[in-house]
Amino acid sequence: MLAGRSGSELSHDQFYASDPKTLVLSCLGAMGNGKSSLLNAICDEQIYRTGRGAEPITRHVEAVMRPWSNPPVSRYCQLIDTPGMCDSSARDRANMQECVRYFKSLSFGVSAFLLVFNINDTRLDAYTQNMLSLFEQLLGREFWKYVILVFTHVDEHNRDLLEDNIDVLTDPSEGFVPELRRVFRLDERTFDPPMVFLTTQRLRYNAYAQRHLQQLYNSVVQLEKDRGNKKFTCGWFNQILSTPTEDQKSNFIISSVRGALGSIRSAFTGGGSWCAMQ
Repeated sequence: MLAGRSGSELSHDQFYASDPKTLVLSCLGAMGNGKSSLLNAICDEQIYRTGRGAEPITRHVEAVMRPWSNPPVSRYCQLIDTPGMCDSSARDRANMQECVRYFKSLSFGVSAFLLVFNINDTRLDAYTQNMLSLFEQLLGREFWKYVILVFTHVDEHNRDLLEDNIDVLTDPSEGFVPELRRVFRLDERTFDPPMVFLTTQRLRYNAYAQRHLQQLYNSVVQLEKDRGNKKFTCGWFNQILSTPTEDQKSNFIISSVRGALGSIRSAFTGGGSWCAMQ
């Protein structure tokens, strides 16, 4: 074990996550959008379980340290997959513990938040809006500068059929990014995230897939460069790191998340069920 910032000990993975050279990537998005498949593709290993259907495959926050293998580069990554954690999280102990595990894994800094959508369902629904509202409440608006939009299932055989979808999503005045700016009152001068359209199918023999993963890596590196080679951090993360014991860290995160959820619920005026994070 290695000494941490507040005198606590760090695990091997935490030590490398705190290394400025390590990329820390957090995947966010609804169930079935392809988060686990994307992370498997990056490290060229079947680390995370994947599948199809209505039941969630990823049930726990999972963070692994691996080299970025597609494309092969000499950078290690902490790859963080997330399960569904909905409006019961404020009351459900198991879901709240997933929040604790997740935010502890981020507290050394984040290179990029990969916001993942299935190209066949790109609605900015109430669920996704509230997930992003939770992050903004906890992390501050600066976190938006570290967002990369990733649209999956853009497979080579149906790329031509999806061109209209892609044109709509990338429209500079009516597309997906302008909609995010409108909903969250973001300034176009400071919020202009990369948009990557990719497939995770047949990676080893598919130059098309490899080109898009190269584009994703280039987007992460460019974002890193634009931010002065600094990972995202915030006052809340610093408070987590400076809290002496693991139990105290957990209690602080739980209290903060519950407070943020309460604030968002009070402001929520949309219809349907309320979801905090998935």
